[in-house]
Amino acid sequence: MNFTRLRDSFELVAKYGDSVPLYLFSDLFLNVPGYRELFPVNMRNQRERLMEALAFAVEHAGALHEITPYLHQLARSHRKMGVQAEHYAKWCASVVNTMHRFSGNLWDDDLEREWREFLTALTTVLVDGARQDAMKRPARWTAEVISHERRAVDTAVLRLLVDTPFPYVPGQSAPIEVPQWANLWRYYSMANVPRQDNTIEIHVKADGAVSATLVREIQEGDIVRLGAPIGTLTLNPTTGRNLLLVAGGTGFAPIKAILEHVTRLPVPPWVSVFVGAREPDGLYDFDVLRTWSEKYSWLSVRAALSDIHKPELAASGTVSEVIAGYGRWDAYDAYVCGPPAMVDSTVEILRGNGFSDNRIRLEKFASKITPSQRFVHE
Repeated sequence: MNFTRLRDSFELVAKYGDSVPLYLFSDLFLNVPGYRELFPVNMRNQRERLMEALAFAVEHAGALHEITPYLHQLARSHRKMGVQAEHYAKWCASVVNTMHRFSGNLWDDDLEREWREFLTALTTVLVDGARQDAMKRPARWTAEVISHERRAVDTAVLRLLVDTPFPYVPGQSAPIEVPQWANLWRYYSMANVPRQDNTIEIHVKADGAVSATLVREIQEGDIVRLGAPIGTLTLNPTTGRNLLLVAGGTGFAPIKAILEHVTRLPVPPWVSVFVGAREPDGLYDFDVLRTWSEKYSWLSVRAALSDIHKPELAASGTVSEVIAGYGRWDAYDAYVCGPPAMVDSTVEILRGNGFSDNRIRLEKFASKITPSQRFVHE
């Protein structure tokens, strides 16, 4: 089945905007009231993510094998919320009810059959992804805050002691939930390589409810919860090229983890690190880089300040402008993380320097990222 009518109906229904997920969740919670407790009080982000995920799956209806990594990641993400296999059946029923409600005269028995066949195939992949993940690791972890350092008015560095081993690859991030905001998860990158003592470091800027709580309210001894790690901003040590690591704001966290990974390689490549900020407070962890650059001959580090002229501390300009001033980077792979504008301008500079996309790995913080951009690779 090619699901042509299904795609047409979804395109029609999607024009109703936020009314669609509002109706879908209302239908789900009305029929199964207990499901409401799986979600945060404010459902706006969940509604957006639902439509993005459903649109992505509908786009690949009939060829779900092409997005199996994404669907398995989605299932892994759902596990931290307590989603079970039986929840998907109830969700499918609400999807059908919602499509029926907004499809008007287009809806008939054949279209309903297409939707049910598609949703059956979709949930089969999701349930299989959750089952495979459950064989390898828990749905979530708990962690105690063992250190909390305010590095700036709106920035903190936290160390967490996770209750059981927390496997991840340097450069990845994980969702965190705080007691003050039940079921509201925010992703943070680990700023260190995995340690035998199960401690991780995260860098937080107070730009949202969870982040503000982590910076301003959470104290040593408090308990938070973590979900499974994700992300592809991870080191590929097999290319034989040197490394250009670029960070802005708390995007320094995964860059720091990648750099620590490099220090453990038998033969590290040459590494150049650039960290950009608006003001000196944004260089909250730069002293660590200075210490490492004194220790390792293969490492050079540079800072950039865009809004404050302080030449004794950093070059003036955006981090992308400073990088451009150092000429070409033909022998390098680039890893970039930070605010969307900073990442975009840096990638533009790198492409102008001859970088192909397969030599650039990136992640944007505090941005809307489509499912295919964030999760399609494992």
